[in-house]
Amino acid sequence: MSNETLHPDVAAFKTFIQEHPDLIKEVRSGRADWNQLYQDWYILGEEDEIWAPYRSESNTPAQSSQAESLTQLLSQINVQELQKHMSQFSGVLGNVQQLMKQFQGPQEQQMPEPPSHDPFSFRGF
Repeated sequence: MSNETLHPDVAAFKTFIQEHPDLIKEVRSGRADWNQLYQDWYILGEEDEIWAPYRSESNTPAQSSQAESLTQLLSQINVQELQKHMSQFSGVLGNVQQLMKQFQGPQEQQMPEPPSHDPFSFRGF
């Protein structure tokens, strides 16, 4: 259902929910239901303190520290060393494949003999 066919209040509530993703988790865990959340939102409004724990801004310090640690980790990666290790790994895989082929031996596929096109094949000569 698109936002064009939704009632304006429902569309606004949908936008509010997208800005407060922790409310979705509350509903999925069974601690809240959509009807009660909608009624609270409609009566109390978006700026009420009841929504403070669910604001996405309340999660930004943890998210920013994770982003900083990820950035620090990525800055420590030496691309040339990574390329060297990847090429070594590729060589090892090639060697393992060759070794497996040696242990498997030649694989002859038994093909059924094609029917003879000799018009006198029924005689058995």
